[in-house]
Amino acid sequence: MSNFLADSSYLAVKPQSAAATPVIPTDFVPLIEESIRVNANYAADRRMKGLSWKSDELLKANRTIEGDLRVYCDPDNLGHLLNMAFAKGSTTGDATDGYTHPFTVGDGKHYSLEVSRGEFATRIFGARADRLRIEFEENKMASVVSIKALGQFQAASLAVALTGAGMTEVVLSTDYDLRPADGLVVGDVIRVGGVDVTLTSVNANGTTVGFASTSITASVGDTVYLLAQTPSFSALQEPFYMGNTLVGFGDDESAATTAAGARATAVPCYDLSTEFMQNLLDAPASGATGPSVLLNQTREGALELRRLFEDPEQMQKYLENKETAVTLIATGRHIKSDLTTSELLTIKYFRTKLVDLEEPLNVGEYIYDAETREVLYDSSEAKAVTFALVNRTAGGSY
Repeated sequence: MSNFLADSSYLAVKPQSAAATPVIPTDFVPLIEESIRVNANYAADRRMKGLSWKSDELLKANRTIEGDLRVYCDPDNLGHLLNMAFAKGSTTGDATDGYTHPFTVGDGKHYSLEVSRGEFATRIFGARADRLRIEFEENKMASVVSIKALGQFQAASLAVALTGAGMTEVVLSTDYDLRPADGLVVGDVIRVGGVDVTLTSVNANGTTVGFASTSITASVGDTVYLLAQTPSFSALQEPFYMGNTLVGFGDDESAATTAAGARATAVPCYDLSTEFMQNLLDAPASGATGPSVLLNQTREGALELRRLFEDPEQMQKYLENKETAVTLIATGRHIKSDLTTSELLTIKYFRTKLVDLEEPLNVGEYIYDAETREVLYDSSEAKAVTFALVNRTAGGSY
């Protein structure tokens, strides 16, 4: 029996060219926590069959693939999280001055993800961000990304025995799925009968995979696994820090951005988080056990912050339903040696209003404003929120 320490796992990501076309993810992202799972939605078979017990079988409903990823928001890997959640514009810049990646509200790209469990791996494909939450924990910017996906592969079973030398294909059982090989691609390494083989083909019907002639002996029902890759991490980047983040308020975006440009004009806050929801519908279709498409529903966003109470101004704005533009600028390390260019994350909220304001009194503590702001659509600007990420990663990675 093998046991595997979670710390030895990895997360690999890569955008897909099409929603249902998986790829081998090759960008390795340092992972804090992961909880993506397949919900098979089994239910008891309640048909009357002369029993006085609840059921003698479980039946499958439409399944879903969903869960959370938690990672630190360093300037390079944050681009993948934004790319799963929002529409990316054209990248500008170069390696010398840094690359600028703009994102706006719209359809994020579908991703292939891979999470290792010891020497085995789970491949998730057609993944998009349903919810993206950015927050600070002990000064470090972290993100929780709630994923919904079209499919997953980790393990299956043999439908046809392998009898020795000259084996060139594996036929997978359809007990779980009529297309059990979905998620596998040419170049993947699977283990069957204790032998590791590299795939040279995946049949269009999703049941059979091929490889070079190999000697394998295995029985019907034996397990077939996807083998983990050997991760290759580039030099680890530090996350953005709360201590290097400025927040500006203003009557419009321009005023808010100007206020966020200097410590003297920024809003002093000591806790900050923001959240964006796509409210994706994982819609099934005929001929598919799982979701066949992820449809956007009404999008929404929120901004939460705490700052020390100074006067009743925020209460007045809350009661009178005043609107405020907000800009957040997080600065990372310098890109140029002359210190003129840095890694940056700029989030612009074009129109927000307070939906909740608390000014709690706690013994021994200063009074603070705990604000929750709804991110609203600005009709005059025709947008609600935009992102700009400046880093050292070329645009092709996203």
